[in-house]
Amino acid sequence: MAEFDVFLSHSSKDKAAVRAVGEDLKARGVTVWLDEWELQPGKRWQRELEAAIAGSRSVAVFVGANGLGPWEEPEMEVFLDRAMRESELPVIPVLLPGAPEKAELRPFLKLFTWVDLRKGVTPEGLERLVWGITGKKPDGTTTPQTRPRAASARATPPATSGPPGGPAEPARGKSLWQRWEALLAVAGVLIALGAWLWPRSPDGPGPGPQRPDLYALRVQVVDPGGRPVSGAKVRASAGNEPQLLPDGWWEVEIPRVKVPQDGHVEVWAESPAWDGAHGEVVLGTEPNPRLELTLRPPASHLGGVVQDRRGRLVAGARVLPLEARGSEAVTNASGRFELELAVPKETRVRLRTEAPGPGGGSAEAYCYAGRDSCILELEGP
Repeated sequence: MAEFDVFLSHSSKDKAAVRAVGEDLKARGVTVWLDEWELQPGKRWQRELEAAIAGSRSVAVFVGANGLGPWEEPEMEVFLDRAMRESELPVIPVLLPGAPEKAELRPFLKLFTWVDLRKGVTPEGLERLVWGITGKKPDGTTTPQTRPRAASARATPPATSGPPGGPAEPARGKSLWQRWEALLAVAGVLIALGAWLWPRSPDGPGPGPQRPDLYALRVQVVDPGGRPVSGAKVRASAGNEPQLLPDGWWEVEIPRVKVPQDGHVEVWAESPAWDGAHGEVVLGTEPNPRLELTLRPPASHLGGVVQDRRGRLVAGARVLPLEARGSEAVTNASGRFELELAVPKETRVRLRTEAPGPGGGSAEAYCYAGRDSCILELEGP
């Protein structure tokens, strides 16, 4: 049983405008599904999304100044699949304020009558949207809840005409013609959807293999020597939270509805002992792709000054790290030094400094890699 009157499919860049429309719809008694209102923290969002799509009586596809968002097309794929099986499912394109005067819609969206809110979210525009969702016209009458037919240059035949090539039939002619047009509209949707979903074969035209419903991306993190790194963390631009498996690999589950249109997914790896790594994978027909990320040797900078007990800057003082690998330095005329270290940023580093000349004094102190505020104060006169 449907739980929502309408599912709001939108780009994140149009979130504020869609939220406002959703509030207006709720004020008119329409039950609305919007991700930020309904996705419960701590639960797997893809299952909730699938349940919301299955449990919505209609879908409103919002088009703003930036066109369709990356998640709208997969959501429409599922709704269009339902529309092919459920002839009474409304698919309603909604043009938001800021959408171009000649809005570019996907071929399958052009088959549905849209609601134009480009000049503002007016009561009249909202009433048309409610009409599309509920089937109740603004004048209070109820219309059958059917999808609007594709626009056609052919005028609707009078009640005494029938489908092309068929005999005139006063009682049934119009109904048969409507069925004929409906079949043409469904065929157009199938053709457009097929062209979008089915890639061309490298050997010529024809549908290619289908993408799997769920990807299990496996990621291994290694050091520059190719050895697996423990303690690393992985994150991805799409899919569920990465999980560390017993064999040391990370796994990212990515439902097909959340795969970007171009199939590109970015992955990052971070480790406290190494500099991070970045890579990407293009998801196609392989359900279990693999990716290896190689961390880089750590490198950081550390800077500061050497001064005596009276706060005077000391030139020519030697500065060296005692426990960390890295370069040595000599302070310049302003008493400043710069070190390059083979440790990650924010590593606590022990430094030693020695003043030039006999009796110049020395000092040791702890500073943090990646900072320029280290002060070494010489002991002695």
